[in-house]
Amino acid sequence: MSFNFNIPINSRNTNSAKWDRYAKDILPMHVAVMDFAISPAITERIQNRLSHPVYGYTMPSKQLYDTLLQWVETEFHYKIFADWLVLLEGIVPALGVSATILPGDVITTTPNYHALLHAPLRAGKNVIQVPLKNDNEHYSFDFDALEEAITPNTKFFYLCNPHNPVGRMYTKEELLEVSAFAQKHDLIVVSDEIHCELAFDRVHIPFYTVDEYAKNHSITFTAIGKTYNMPGVNFAFAVIPNPDIKKLFQEKSYALSRPGIFNQEAAIGAYAYSLQWKHELLVYLRENRDYLENELKTKFPLAKFPHVEGTYLQWVNFNAYHPNANSSFFEKEAKIAFTNGANFGDENYIRINFACTRDTLEEAVTRLEHVLLPNKLAV
Repeated sequence: MSFNFNIPINSRNTNSAKWDRYAKDILPMHVAVMDFAISPAITERIQNRLSHPVYGYTMPSKQLYDTLLQWVETEFHYKIFADWLVLLEGIVPALGVSATILPGDVITTTPNYHALLHAPLRAGKNVIQVPLKNDNEHYSFDFDALEEAITPNTKFFYLCNPHNPVGRMYTKEELLEVSAFAQKHDLIVVSDEIHCELAFDRVHIPFYTVDEYAKNHSITFTAIGKTYNMPGVNFAFAVIPNPDIKKLFQEKSYALSRPGIFNQEAAIGAYAYSLQWKHELLVYLRENRDYLENELKTKFPLAKFPHVEGTYLQWVNFNAYHPNANSSFFEKEAKIAFTNGANFGDENYIRINFACTRDTLEEAVTRLEHVLLPNKLAV
């Protein structure tokens, strides 16, 4: 392999939201950022632009648009057009804006990425939350429950795919059902697809590619932050094929910042020149996923967790081993920081970020054994 993801990188004392948030004896595995060095192609693009001493207002280049269009066509075998795109600095503010383009409520599922639950609320919208089906730790849409919960005032369906935190990559058939449900109730689907390249078991399917209704009644977001490990370099974009919906979104999002000079260069470096880096990253993450799932099955057979089809996030319920196995418990007893499942709508789970070196992951498993299986280790 050309890139070594086993190399530990010390991010302490860099104002890291991951490594500097907790005391030094805490192993952070919470926030969705990887511990790996970014693709050298991205660094090179930024350094080249740094060599010019004027950092003024900048317009998106033709190369940037061409890069985004080519990336979608190469990655998903679907042709989009430049006039479908809206460049953004981040997805979370845009999730709030999206809910305001029409009057009406939002319907979504739980557990779910907290911004999909909270951003519309903060924009003044009512959010109807419907639990996903959980059949032996396989999560899926419960359309009967969605039908019961929806109201005539509902105008938006908020989708997370690949799903954070349960790791689902929804199939074409499932997404067609979402589109049919949206069409029945005249909904706009707002789809957060930031983890779309972190796919292990199947190719990701962008919502706007599913059928004509999905294409013409959706706002789809993605960004470089997760796959290319740059949440601190803000570059995102929306794909909005319907010009009327795009116009409404642009009118409401006028105050949102747009990507700056270096953010745009980073995006070109990521989407155009980091294919090999990404390929090797996915191999490493898949091996980490398989290692963690195997350790959970063999050492903690009573734990509940879904198979991760995409993302680098594992959703786990350890309550069979401790009556209150939440993030506070693990921080205090195991010295590991996990994300509290209550943030996503289920306090019985924690979320583990396995985008780290194998040594870090093995250390986390050892610490879990010490607090959850003390009698076994004592023998």
